[in-house]
Amino acid sequence: MEKKTIIVLLVAVLIIGGGLFYESTLYTDLEIDMENYVPIEERGYENTDSLISAMELNEIKGNDDVAIIDFRRADAYSMGHIPGAIQVWRSDVTDPDHEYAGMRISHEGLAEWLGENGISHDDTVVVYTSGGGHDATRMWWMMTMLGHEDVRILDGQLDFWRALDYDIALSSPGRDAVEYEMGEVDESMLVDADDILAAIDDDDKNIVDTRAEDEFTGAEKLNPAERAGRIPTPIWIEWTENLNDDNLIKTADELREIYEEQGVTPDKAAYNYCQSGVRSSHTTFVLSQLLGYEDVANYDGSWIEWSSREDLPIETDQ
Repeated sequence: MEKKTIIVLLVAVLIIGGGLFYESTLYTDLEIDMENYVPIEERGYENTDSLISAMELNEIKGNDDVAIIDFRRADAYSMGHIPGAIQVWRSDVTDPDHEYAGMRISHEGLAEWLGENGISHDDTVVVYTSGGGHDATRMWWMMTMLGHEDVRILDGQLDFWRALDYDIALSSPGRDAVEYEMGEVDESMLVDADDILAAIDDDDKNIVDTRAEDEFTGAEKLNPAERAGRIPTPIWIEWTENLNDDNLIKTADELREIYEEQGVTPDKAAYNYCQSGVRSSHTTFVLSQLLGYEDVANYDGSWIEWSSREDLPIETDQ
């Protein structure tokens, strides 16, 4: 297999007060194999409209009815982003008053943020981040519950975009604020601690732990979790199993083999969790959109909430 390695280095030089400043340096060492690239529509997904390729986004990014969301920290965004993208980070769309850290903002709060940033209910929204894309799928999950009909994840994320040597902007003009009209709220992809507790002894429901192995076994505890370990009776499939070496989501056949081999089958509900419902949103996206599982949900409280409640049982290998 012949690999194509592209390194993108972007340096913006500013002369301010006689000084020389480097505003931005972008670099990717992602190796992409374009000779064996499988287009999204040929991967066997149930819903190909939920993903968008970098090539297609490059063609439509300037359309008025396309809104691009960059789900990264502000400092990373300022060092370079897809032209026209709107920056958002977790703190913008989480509830600061919630008992547990990292919980999602209310539907009304999300609608307000979208409107303030010029995104309307009728827009095609493309969300991306860096790395594997779990922050992007978190936004997809929240917007889907809000009733937004056309939310897409950028396949390969910003890393693949950079590797293709597409344009990178250092600043983007904001969009004029609009009144975001909420659709019909649908929380069928949301479960809480009571739902998870009931699923422990339910043979028709799978609890899927999407965290890293050390978190699953209890060897590592990430703050602000109170206890190490896992929810009883889970199936462990780390969310990164969804991705191939090109940072793209695997084909439907590859994904089915991974999940069905572990007992995560379409005839059973899949309740996914991680630390705070971010990584598990990626698995929720894959199972519901790409494999077409009908009963898939994300546990927003995840391990932060579960580990903090002494009334809830845990397992550990330690």
